[in-house]
Amino acid sequence: MKLFRMLSAAVAEIPRLLPLMRDARVPLWSKIVAGVLAALVVSPFDLLGDIPLLGLVDDATLLLFVLHTFVNFAERRLA
Repeated sequence: MKLFRMLSAAVAEIPRLLPLMRDARVPLWSKIVAGVLAALVVSPFDLLGDIPLLGLVDDATLLLFVLHTFVNFAERRLA
């Protein structure tokens, strides 16, 4: 149940992603790290591999986790 709340919170943060990526006050290194991690998650080369029986669900969960972490970090830096 906690996982579903985290996923729904991450989905709700999607509209805040682009303004934070454009904001000059957010450190460049955090934008690069978030972009690289997102690219690794969606790349066809699975470094971690898929969790059996879950397929793309684990990739989507990791991508939403990266999004959630970046948005929270960036908003704390701006506060």
